[in-house]
Parts: sequence; structure tokens; C-alpha cells
Amino acid sequence: MPGKLRGDYPIFSAHAGAVLDTQFSPFDDDIIASGAEDHHAMVWRVPADLEEREENVTEPLLKLGGHGRKVGHVVWNPVAENVLAVSSSDYTVRVWDVQHGKERQKLQGFKDAVLSIAWNHDGSLMAATCRDKKLRIFDARSGSVVQEGASHTGIKGSRVVWLGSQPRLATTGFSRGSDREMFLWNADNLEEPINRTKIDMSAGMLMPFYDPSTSILYVGGKGDGNIRYYEYSDDKMYLLSEYTSPEPQRGLGVMPKRGVDVSKCEVMRFYKVASDTMIEPITFRVPRKSESFQADIYPPAAAGSAALTADEYFAGKTAEPVLIDMDKLYSQGPLVVGSEAPIASKAVPAAAAAPSPSQSQGPVEWSMNYKAIKVK
Repeated sequence: MPGKLRGDYPIFSAHAGAVLDTQFSPFDDDIIASGAEDHHAMVWRVPADLEEREENVTEPLLKLGGHGRKVGHVVWNPVAENVLAVSSSDYTVRVWDVQHGKERQKLQGFKDAVLSIAWNHDGSLMAATCRDKKLRIFDARSGSVVQEGASHTGIKGSRVVWLGSQPRLATTGFSRGSDREMFLWNADNLEEPINRTKIDMSAGMLMPFYDPSTSILYVGGKGDGNIRYYEYSDDKMYLLSEYTSPEPQRGLGVMPKRGVDVSKCEVMRFYKVASDTMIEPITFRVPRKSESFQADIYPPAAAGSAALTADEYFAGKTAEPVLIDMDKLYSQGPLVVGSEAPIASKAVPAAAAAPSPSQSQGPVEWSMNYKAIKVK
């Protein structure tokens, strides 16, 4: 609900340095991982009495140490419960069994700081971009490098995202001349990109987000006021249009597909960090007059349930993500997931600060190749 939080809203305050990344668990809406400049990653639980809580949280559920420098990224495995990847400026990515508080694998071979990491759809592989201008794909359980190739030639931030269940990757970065660009890759061969797209000459790092349900890649620039979106088809990226706003974005978060409003044909919802005190929801909708369920834009999506335990995953078992038929959300509403099972022996309630959301801007409509998307 749009509104303003009270001024003394509780916050997580255990990190001794600036927090650089956070991510909610895909299998429990009350679990959050964070990474910071203090060389630690931490795992937290949002308490049920969040609205009434007054004191800050100074002790997490779990503290993950062993990193030699600042922690830049924390990413949960999309299939196995309690498996977390943590990248650090010590040139490593560590894969943790959060349930037992154990580091289970260390991905090495980087020659400089890791810039981004991403799991593939079944959590067996991990892609990573690095300041040494290389794109690498690892077997996350053995730690071996499966593929490696030269990527963007610029030294600024690069990001990587998998394109659903296909062996395809998209990376964003900079050319040697500081042009912002996007590459499309075959994950089975990283010798050369399949496709190269020049974006513009702006300085902000590009953040890619892929929606496999609609085969649309959204690209938002840090410090920009716009979000471009592309259709992926036949190993090419087709620019559809872009959302524009006069307010620059500091960061973007995405609502899981199981949380979108199916009754209003919402296909994507971003949460834009617009300032220190405001989060703005941005809704992408396909305008349809029919009130029936739109099966063509809502194939089965991630259900928010784990297909494997951490023990099964590290034993070598592989599974497809658990999916939910989206027509159930049409009749029952958004799905909230969570579990009562502890992820660590010590369960300390935690609360997170959240800036107040603003009212979204007026509706704008753009034409796409085969449909229009309304952004609200």
C-alpha cells in the first residue's frame, strides 16, 4: 500500500560497513541475505510483528565470514533451498550451505574484482563477469570453469543475466570508448557474442532483468530515468520501447512473477529506488479488454517452492524449478511463500527499513511488435 513509514522504523544494523547488495530468498518471503563492505554476508528474518517493533536488529540469523575483502553480491540458488552464492573483491565467489552455515565451494580463477554473478535456471551453473574483462561460466558444485571468453572491453561495471532455460546469456557493459552496450551469448561457446547492441554514451551502469514468460529483457541504467525493453527472438534482441521518467533510479528490484496482478494483465513490476526516502513501483501491463485469464502471456512460472534441499543439491542432484499455473493466481490472488523451518540454529527476529512508496506516474502506452505494454 502506498504511504509513509514512521520516522523511527526499525532497521538492520549489524554490518560494520556500507551494505552493497541484498536479496530476498525465492522460497521464503521473510528471509533476506545482505553483503557489505565489512567483508561479511548476513542472513536475516523479517519478524511477524514488524509494524509494532521499535528496536533495531543488531544480530542476524547467520553471519558468513571468510571473505578477504568487501562482499559485492549475494544471490540465492533458484532451485535448491538455503544455497547462497556470495561474491567478494578478494577475487572469489563462495557457495554457502546456509542451513548448516558451511562454505561448500569456492569459485576461483578471477584476475580482478567480480562485477556480477547469476545462476542458470536449474542452479547447476553460475555465470560471472569480472573487471579483468572476462565472462566465465562455472560448475557451481565442482568449482570448475566450464566456459570462458573475452567480454566487454571497458573497465566500468558489467552485468550478466541468463535468458530463462535456454543456453543463452545477455551481458551489459562498456566498450573501450565508453559506449554502453549489450552482448548476447551462447552459453556453450563464449568465443564470440552472437549479437552486439550499442545502447548509448551515458555513464551509468546498465542493469538487465529477463522475463522468460514474455521473452522480454528489461534494461535500466543506474542514474537514468528510463527502462528500455527488448524482445528476445531467434538469437536477436529487438528494441520494443522504453519507460521514461524525469526521476533517476539508484537501483531496481523486481516482483516475482507469482506476485503480479494477473487480473490486470500485469507482466512485470519494478520497485525503483528513486531517493533516500522513496521507492516507486513501476507496473508493466498488456492492455486487454477481455476479463478472462490470458494464457498466452502467463505460462507456468516459479512457484516459490524449492525442488531440492541443500544436501541433495551438494550431493549432485539436479532438478527443474517448481512451477505454478498462473491461472491459479487469477482466481486466488498473489501467492505468498514462507516456511517455519529454521535456516540456522539461532533464529533472531529481524526488521528491515523500507522507504515509503510513491504514487506511480500517469499511464503511458507504447506499441510492441505484437502487443502493447502499458506502463503505470
